[in-house]
Amino acid sequence: MRSTGVSDPLAARAAELHAQALEADALAARYRAERDELIDRLRAAEPKRWSYTALAQALGCSRELIAQIVRRRR
Repeated sequence: MRSTGVSDPLAARAAELHAQALEADALAARYRAERDELIDRLRAAEPKRWSYTALAQALGCSRELIAQIVRRRR
């Protein structure tokens, strides 16, 4: 367990979990950024093949999420 300088075990565990959650959020943000870049590349290379529907099916997500990603990156 990482030392947090907190003497109460429950508070120390909460602090450790908080730090881990921050790390997980940062990692998830990197994954989303890479995913979004790949979506852009696919659509740029073959826009007819990689429609919102096709991308959603390939990724296992909703068409609405794909639309949101594409619009946000314009």
